[in-house]
Amino acid sequence: MRKKLEILKLLTWYKSLQEEQTKIRVINCRINLEKLLQKKETIISLRKSYYDSLEKGCIFSAEEFKYRLFQIEKNKEFEILLNKKIDMQNEELKTLLKLLEKAYKERKLMEISKNKVKQIWDLENIKRFYKEMDDLVLLRRGRDYV
Repeated sequence: MRKKLEILKLLTWYKSLQEEQTKIRVINCRINLEKLLQKKETIISLRKSYYDSLEKGCIFSAEEFKYRLFQIEKNKEFEILLNKKIDMQNEELKTLLKLLEKAYKERKLMEISKNKVKQIWDLENIKRFYKEMDDLVLLRRGRDYV
């Protein structure tokens, strides 16, 4: 019974480590997602500034005008690429959250099992103690009657 308890303690510890690792992965995933969202906001503001400069009616040479249109197009492509990365990061975050929930449930299950086994083991120890005390009392009474 003691070995069973030690094994369950070890499994509980292992499951808690798995849960902590998953928490760290979730945090890193959220940080990466925030970075991607910030990049997207930067790209959107840059593209907007290019559009605003075109709308102001400034006179541009053909080369400058071509360059600004090229920059707008590249920013749009980069934004599309960032949207794909953001979607992938969101999917990864969802799977990590499911994995975290699973790790939490497994750890809780191990803790409950460990506590039940510990309770049974403690109960057996108490029964053993009372039996030994009863035997000692009977031995003592036996000596008194002799």
